Amino acid sequence: MSTSESRPKKKGILLADAPSVDDVPDSDPDGRLPANVLLNGGQARVPRWPIYADQPGEMDELTVFWRRDGRTIEIYKEIKNGPITEKEFLISIGTHLLLGDGVAFLYYMVKPIPGNRLFSVERKLTIDHSVIPLPVLLEPTFPDANGGGYLNCGTERAIWDGLYIKIPYQNLEKDDVCVLFWQGYTSLNGADKTEITGTEGEFSYTLSDEDAKNINGFELPPIVFVPFVEPVVYGSGTARYKIRRAGEFVGESKKGLVRIDRIEAGEENYCGPE
Repeated sequence: MSTSESRPKKKGILLADAPSVDDVPDSDPDGRLPANVLLNGGQARVPRWPIYADQPGEMDELTVFWRRDGRTIEIYKEIKNGPITEKEFLISIGTHLLLGDGVAFLYYMVKPIPGNRLFSVERKLTIDHSVIPLPVLLEPTFPDANGGGYLNCGTERAIWDGLYIKIPYQNLEKDDVCVLFWQGYTSLNGADKTEITGTEGEFSYTLSDEDAKNINGFELPPIVFVPFVEPVVYGSGTARYKIRRAGEFVGESKKGLVRIDRIEAGEENYCGPE
């Protein structure tokens, strides 16, 4: 084996190339882990170090470390007998290492037997589970809309008394939290860039046992007219929701759309509360 003194030094410690992780571009300095790695675990690759056991009878001990939240653990340790012919070594990153959000650092150490230790540069890895798509839930509906999908001046439950949204039945549980997102638009189809500033709202509702078991679905508390609906005179509104269970989101719906028409033929003023 070549002597370790032939390697350049940095602050008294020899440094080898950082390990890489499949599906994480080396060009990303934050090492953001994609959804498939967060869900299934990942695979790191340790390149063969420059000074390695290249003769029979020589040995290098490879140890791979995982550092997170001030704690460092060994996730791999094995002696490699010379001559080492592999160009890289595959290291498993289990899902148990990826629980919760945060930042981790992956690096390795090579110790010739006998000889001086060689450390690698650390690879930063960012763990953010928000990149994982949530399961798709059933679209919310608007029970008071007419056959054309409109809420208008003749709607039986006047929208200025509250706009009702219904969540379909679907394997929800008591104490699930339904987080609803509402937005008003000047267009009839909820088109981007037609949002009405000030109409956006987020509302939370905790399901009762009756809500969860109702095969006809359940209605959320109505959205109040001011300020969320009043600015929509001739346009539309969209609603989507997420379900949070034990503090974690477990599903998200697509947007449901309702059209709103508060203009009466032949009338100068549009309808609203008296």
